[in-house]
Amino acid sequence: MKVLIVGSGSMGRNHVRVYSENHRVDEVIVVDNSSDSLELVRKTQKTKTFTELEKALKEKPDCVVVAVPTKLHYEIASKIVDARIPVLVEKPITENSEDGKKLVEKAEKSKILLLAGHIERFNPAVQALKRNLHLIGDLFYASAHRFGVPTQRDVGSSFVDQAVHDIDVISFLYGKHPKEVSAVERKIVDAKSNDLCSALFEFDGFTATVEANRVTPIKNRDLIVLGTKGAAKLDYITQDLTIFTSDNMDTKFSTFDEIVLRVGRGTEVKPYFVKDEPLRVEANHFLDCVEGKAVPMISGRDALYAVAAVQAGQKSAKEGRKEKIIV
Repeated sequence: MKVLIVGSGSMGRNHVRVYSENHRVDEVIVVDNSSDSLELVRKTQKTKTFTELEKALKEKPDCVVVAVPTKLHYEIASKIVDARIPVLVEKPITENSEDGKKLVEKAEKSKILLLAGHIERFNPAVQALKRNLHLIGDLFYASAHRFGVPTQRDVGSSFVDQAVHDIDVISFLYGKHPKEVSAVERKIVDAKSNDLCSALFEFDGFTATVEANRVTPIKNRDLIVLGTKGAAKLDYITQDLTIFTSDNMDTKFSTFDEIVLRVGRGTEVKPYFVKDEPLRVEANHFLDCVEGKAVPMISGRDALYAVAAVQAGQKSAKEGRKEKIIV
């Protein structure tokens, strides 16, 4: 199989590495308008490179991965769909929901495979949690924290760069999309973009909080999900997953001390699963979809809801009020 990677920045080079190592891929082609960036790729991987998309498409790739700056997603992905080639677009699928709708509708009308690179869905720990959610009963709350160090790269706001991951994961786990959001965001270190955000998303009968920033001296990515029969704690980085259950959760207690005494920490369950690099899992899934062996785990339309949630969150933070999330 021949794979074209559009973009050879930080994320693009990771895609080049993963697809180059995949035994199902015969050739990896890379296109970027920066000769210096392409030189970095050639130093580490054996690839054919181009500075113009049109010339790269003449190589007739079987599928394309778009890993350019978000503001270019719609323009590049539209050209790929017009060329009738299956495409995976890095998250967020487009810069705004308006462009996202146009791209998704174009792909659906043309019957062209369109996936979004929401990589955390492919984290083995997230997949294991999804399979074992029945252990904690009916879900009613989730809390995600994604903290990182400052970066010199222009990656946009924390909502777009970071929080979008957890918005999508929580929607994936709960099986529904958020309806409303209340949020705040601030500019702490980054001179251009808001690098801290906190949001409360309301679903039907379910609530989730998402906190993200690039201002801490530590890198932390975790998720806690609460259900009527227990709780689950997940570390995205180490891929550790622990589920806590208790037979006494439905019992009425008069004091907190009584809860601790009779319920305690609960029974800990650590589901078995094989840890793997999420990007590698995503690549194999994309190739399976291209070959007709799988149905997309995250379609373009799924990704559209994440973009709408981010936009609503940013609007809420700006105007200081709750916003409806409309797709």
